[in-house]
Amino acid sequence: MIQVVTFDFWQTLIIDTPENLQRGKELRLEGTASVLARVGRPTRPEDLEAAYEASGIALTDRFWANHRDPPYREQVKIFLELAAPGVTADLSPELFEEAVAAYITPVLRLLPRPVAGAVEALSALRELGVTLGIISNTGRTPGVVLRKVLDHYGLLGYFTVLSYSDEVGYRKPHPAIFTGTLRRAGAEPGHALHVGDDAGADVAGARSVGMRVGHFRAGGGSPAPGADFVLHHFAELPDRVRSLP
Repeated sequence: MIQVVTFDFWQTLIIDTPENLQRGKELRLEGTASVLARVGRPTRPEDLEAAYEASGIALTDRFWANHRDPPYREQVKIFLELAAPGVTADLSPELFEEAVAAYITPVLRLLPRPVAGAVEALSALRELGVTLGIISNTGRTPGVVLRKVLDHYGLLGYFTVLSYSDEVGYRKPHPAIFTGTLRRAGAEPGHALHVGDDAGADVAGARSVGMRVGHFRAGGGSPAPGADFVLHHFAELPDRVRSLP
């Protein structure tokens, strides 16, 4: 019997748009430019954007390609140093925290939305006595902010265990982010289900530790190899959980 159901965050439980992502990047750059100007290191918009793209490459090379993740303040330092080498030594603690806030919080001004049926599905699963969790890679927006998104929609209280990659240090599909979550939830992999949209990070990652897997395909299509079922609508999830042996 399934005792724990975990969810991917982005494009599974919470849906964002390309327009939001682009505007979020613009807000990060605008906020960072303001901090750099006040510390006497004005930076041209094109140079700041180049540093932003370079920081993505650096994060991939140093961490993400190996399914690891740094704490979000370290990620911000990498970006700032590429934008203005040596600047982090010149920033007061207050200005550094302002730069951090500019970097990590744009999503709170551009709120993405829960997937249709999320509240109803989570409520039904909780009534079944299932423990709920989140296992998510975080990118530029860390777990401390994603909790606020969940709280805004009244969803945070549904979850007992939340594993965000910037907090645990591992990214899906690394087994550690899955096994660590299950250990905290007090469940064995065979009694746990993970639901996510990514064939590699979610389906292959969860299956590698022995979890059951639901492949979320809102746009239609077949499940990825290794998935127990394909989920097109969240309303279907409680029945899917009940039917798993």
